[in-house]
Amino acid sequence: MTINKDTPIHRILAAYPQLIHRLVKRDHWYAYLNNSPSTCASDKRTTVENIAFLAGDDTDALLTFLKEEIERNDIQFRY
Repeated sequence: MTINKDTPIHRILAAYPQLIHRLVKRDHWYAYLNNSPSTCASDKRTTVENIAFLAGDDTDALLTFLKEEIERNDIQFRY
């Protein structure tokens, strides 16, 4: 999966639901992604850039974090 600032967060979290817990562990502002009726989590147009802005995080730092966590997850389940 290619991830950039315009990738919908819904697509990432649908493929890697465990990332929600890692994001919350990284910064408590991502806890709103845990709420299933949350507009941000369910809206398919909400991008990585929007989520970073709402949490007060740097978009590039969030992208790097997501890519590293996805790579770590893929390596973990490959072996």
